[in-house]
Amino acid sequence: MGVLRLLWRWLVVQWTLLKYALLGAADRLGLRRLWYVLAGRSAEYQKLTRPVWMRLAFEDLGPTFIKLAQIIASSEGLFPKEYSEEFRKCLDRVPPFPFEQVQQILKEEFGRPHTEVFATLDPKPVAAASIAQVHFATLPSGEEVVVKVQRPAIEPLVRADTKIMMIIARLVEKIIPHADLANPTGVVEDFTLTIFEELDFRLEGRNMDQFNEILKFAGNSAVVAPLVQWDYTTKRVLTMERFRGWRVDDTKAILASPYNAEEKLVNGLRGWFQSVILEGFFHGDVHAGNLMLLSDGRVGFLDFGIIGRFNDTQRHMVTEYIMAFQGGNFKKLAQILANMGSVDAGKVDIEAFAEDLKRCYSPWLSKSYADFKIRDLLPEVLRVSVKHRMRLPREFILITKQLLYFDRYAKALAPNLNIFTDPRLVGFIIEGVQLLQKRKAAEAKAAGAAAN
Repeated sequence: MGVLRLLWRWLVVQWTLLKYALLGAADRLGLRRLWYVLAGRSAEYQKLTRPVWMRLAFEDLGPTFIKLAQIIASSEGLFPKEYSEEFRKCLDRVPPFPFEQVQQILKEEFGRPHTEVFATLDPKPVAAASIAQVHFATLPSGEEVVVKVQRPAIEPLVRADTKIMMIIARLVEKIIPHADLANPTGVVEDFTLTIFEELDFRLEGRNMDQFNEILKFAGNSAVVAPLVQWDYTTKRVLTMERFRGWRVDDTKAILASPYNAEEKLVNGLRGWFQSVILEGFFHGDVHAGNLMLLSDGRVGFLDFGIIGRFNDTQRHMVTEYIMAFQGGNFKKLAQILANMGSVDAGKVDIEAFAEDLKRCYSPWLSKSYADFKIRDLLPEVLRVSVKHRMRLPREFILITKQLLYFDRYAKALAPNLNIFTDPRLVGFIIEGVQLLQKRKAAEAKAAGAAAN
């Protein structure tokens, strides 16, 4: 049955992409516009560019492809601008599923009707995403919570779709020159890993607990994740503390609040860096819906379904990478990238590589920040990538994406803040390293005492 499902889904995907590609071709030839004119519907005509028809195809193909579209939409600077902008329409076009299905899933997960689990449950979802939708509720204790409920029958669909995406990615690498530098198979591998992690809400709950524990150890009470209600959480249902405040992209409200926007954004960045350096653990999807200024002045991180993790070696390299980048030490940056495996350390000319990196990345450090646009670097980044066969490991792509998010929020909330050059960034790194050394010393002392 699994093979038949995969074959059927493959046919659906191919037909949907072909259908919209043909519509796009008809539009370029003027045939589609002519049809609208002859049908007396010329006012309804909209040009069907490649990004538009691909976005329409992804919407037709459902949750897995919509999730991929949302990642592209939230990654300006990593994908072409026209695709990121068009795919942003997928961020708020995911239809909710009926409340009857919510009730059924809750009954399957808890073994009894939702009326015996929650004191109240709002039938109207507050948000609907590709994987799940969210409802406000209250516990029998009277505490206000948020209940995240997974879409019905989504796992088999995701399993088939990710296999198909991998087939397409491998074909792209073989057919399109230099496509391997964009690492499409790596992107799909990372997407597959993260989406299956997202399908187990217990993992997300443990991620939230871990984030709070890291910040508690760091003595940082200014940044927080929602507290998980474990008695009301299963693989397909996550119940957590309800946050009140403003989304990070609600610029007008945040600037009108009694809080200093730049200070709060820096606080959020500090908490994020502390988790990276102390545990090699970081929130891997800091888009605007997942970062809030809370009404009590704290910064809240939400949705821990996508998490990045580094081992000790990678964590050390990340720290060196950021320090070398901010200090403008491009020769060290080139060597670190070679050590990461991004280029062939035995063949690359480090001096030439460093010079190209300097030309490519110096604008991040020297241009007027208010006028600087990250997407302007894309042609130069591509040139350096092709020349030196640079291929950044996927873990570092994920961390770069989060820095681009923070960069976007800084431009709106604190135009004079350059997160890539602000000395507080180095301070966060040094602070994190000192905390890490303190903890390792304490662990070594405890181990020695236990041995004696």
